[in-house]
Amino acid sequence: MLTATSALLFLNSCSGLKTLSIHKNYENIDFVIPSPQAAGIITIEEEVETDLQDLASTNGFDISKIESATVNSITLNIVDTDPMPVTYDIVDNIVCSFMADGITVAEVGYNQAVKTSPTQMDFDLKGIDVASYLKSTKFKVIMKITTNAAITHDVPMKASIDCVFKVKPFK
Repeated sequence: MLTATSALLFLNSCSGLKTLSIHKNYENIDFVIPSPQAAGIITIEEEVETDLQDLASTNGFDISKIESATVNSITLNIVDTDPMPVTYDIVDNIVCSFMADGITVAEVGYNQAVKTSPTQMDFDLKGIDVASYLKSTKFKVIMKITTNAAITHDVPMKASIDCVFKVKPFK
């Protein structure tokens, strides 16, 4: 009787568990704008390994328990060491999208030439659920950059994307 009562209390307390919010930051995603490029729209992309198994193991949940995921922030930095470095002064806007095998491309953020610094932009976010992209073993980050001047040398860039996963460990 005591065992049955304890089990019932445990199950009732588990059903009241709230969804956990777990952060994952994809840092140092390297992009290069190859030269030469005329002013206009330039599309660059980079593949990212999701590496969710380690996140799930560390936080004690199964990947199948992820209910949703959203992008919390996107930062894109120019790391140009050329004597005449490119800055965001030549950028009119940038659109960031995700793509994965079997999943359509989704726009996750954008920036309308609002600079944090001459070499850093932080994106406005669409707030869409990106769990299906992040549950894949890898996904592509696509940056569509509209420039108002030509690019005369390769321009290295680094992105950082912070995501928040909503996980219900007992369901």
